[in-house]
Amino acid sequence: MANSGISLRLPRLITLSLAWAWAVISLGIEINAFVKSNRDKKAIRNEVPPPTTVSVNTNDVFQSGAVVTTVSAVILVLCTLYIGLLLLDNRRGSGLSTRTLAVQYLSLGFFAIWLFATQIAVSHFVATRSVKVDAFLGGVKLPDNVVGVIERALGAKTKYSSYSYLKLLAILPWFTFLFTLIAAVVAFMASRRPASSDNVETTKEKVETTQTT
Repeated sequence: MANSGISLRLPRLITLSLAWAWAVISLGIEINAFVKSNRDKKAIRNEVPPPTTVSVNTNDVFQSGAVVTTVSAVILVLCTLYIGLLLLDNRRGSGLSTRTLAVQYLSLGFFAIWLFATQIAVSHFVATRSVKVDAFLGGVKLPDNVVGVIERALGAKTKYSSYSYLKLLAILPWFTFLFTLIAAVVAFMASRRPASSDNVETTKEKVETTQTT
């Protein structure tokens, strides 16, 4: 039987589910970007004949992307846990999902802010930066203008914004941030709501029974 005493049960369930879904999507596009980036790096290296060697550096965007992946994974775990508590509370009326509301909004808010800060960096890198390509011949680094000629000859794309999987990495996690923040706000609002009338009635009955005894 549903527990009507759960504060903002439906809004909490909806916002947590949306945050959960977008965390899954973010993880998927982040893993996809990592796999496709390694594939493209390998393809560029294989196009250059020996003894020339090529170094392809994307550390700036992918170090930030690794943080986004980690934070998205944590948000996914938290949302799964909080949804589970809410459903369990709805069935058994343990009150655990209500008693942990402070933990819920603080943890979701913290990771939403962390994701926001990191996603700013990722979006900036994808919009303004390029792959750093260095070429070496016999251990000697070739000048940048020669590297540019090699890139054009290979048809290599160096701007991050030229890669669709990086553009997705710069855009989609913003929705994870948005819905995680909304879930945190709804949990905060639920923690500030007065007890439901059903709970008040139950409390009064318990007090009256104790006084009678």
